[in-house]
Amino acid sequence: MQAIQLSKEFPGKLAVSDLNFKLKPGRLTALLGPNGAGKTTTMRLLAGFLDPSSGRVEVEGLILSENRQKLQQKIGYLPENGPAYRDLTVEESLFFFGRSRGLDESISTKSIHRLLGELDLGEVRNTVIGNLSKGFKQRVALAGVLLGDPDYLVLDEPSYGLDPIQMTQIRSLIKELGKSKTVLISTHSLDEVEEICEHVIILSQGQIVADSPVQSLRKKDKLFIEARIAFPEFKKILESSGLSNLKLSQTLQDDFFEYELELGERKSEEVFAILSSGGIVVREMRKSEESLKAIFNSIAGN
Repeated sequence: MQAIQLSKEFPGKLAVSDLNFKLKPGRLTALLGPNGAGKTTTMRLLAGFLDPSSGRVEVEGLILSENRQKLQQKIGYLPENGPAYRDLTVEESLFFFGRSRGLDESISTKSIHRLLGELDLGEVRNTVIGNLSKGFKQRVALAGVLLGDPDYLVLDEPSYGLDPIQMTQIRSLIKELGKSKTVLISTHSLDEVEEICEHVIILSQGQIVADSPVQSLRKKDKLFIEARIAFPEFKKILESSGLSNLKLSQTLQDDFFEYELELGERKSEEVFAILSSGGIVVREMRKSEESLKAIFNSIAGN
């Protein structure tokens, strides 16, 4: 699934402009951005619920707006505050979702039985949705999205309204789904992004300002090293291994120095291996990570 020069304009407002990105199977992607950045519009475009003003969404090489009936069978879309029919029971609602997706009744029955267990809905299967808590309603909506086992999942705030235990269960399920499916989630929880997502797209004022692996956003992670070696020699050893952002933080007792090293794409284990092979005496190493929240605020301009 990919967006190609995708734009959407409403009367008096350009919601998203010239978006270009790809979503890949087996890679769970988060869509982030401040309120009003265009996240919900983007998700509706990807799910085929909105037509673009210009550009296109392609799914398996086909243009979504020109092959809507065929392709929407393969896309599961969970809008924010997902649909819930208050007068139906949970089971009745899921059968209704199955029929609306054109699923054979036997397939729906098997899928519903499985999802009632996976989403812990068995105890409320005969409860009218209007009597459920917000968390249960959200899980019913997610179960409806997963009926028919769609290959592409577009989930707007999938853990919204859940208690901590339910949230953990849903995140585990989404992470498992992301191993084989193409999954995009929108969330305001940066903890959720760090826990389950591998890739992130950040929107600001309707435009993409970042599209990269989560780890690549953390290039400013720092490693503090206490070692018995003078700065010029230490710098030379690290530069020979492609590590150049070294600073002397302070001089310590017993001929030790504290150094600050920006890791970039490298891991602390790699640095330790380099120091060990060079026979450098290291007393302590500790990693200081820049929070994803600080990175997000910096990129999105908040």
